[in-house]
Amino acid sequence: MSVQTNVPVVPHVRARLQIVTQNEAVEFINALCDGKTTDHFDLENFASTQRVNARSILGVLYATAEFKDEIYLVNLDNDGVFPAAIDKFRA
Repeated sequence: MSVQTNVPVVPHVRARLQIVTQNEAVEFINALCDGKTTDHFDLENFASTQRVNARSILGVLYATAEFKDEIYLVNLDNDGVFPAAIDKFRA
């Protein structure tokens, strides 16, 4: 039996994302802001110690620079519900 260490215990469902370029960041924000949902989304790091607004260009760019390829999307209103438009960014 193997035991994983440094795995955060988070009280919510999250989707791992891969956003690398500035163009991908803009595409991602446009996908969230398409008007089909008014839910509040945040991006967080692996350890769930840092969060930014997923609909903010500054927030998304910060996440791509600081979260070290460990970017997760969290729906704060409807846990586990993610728009289909973000599927192309799932890792």
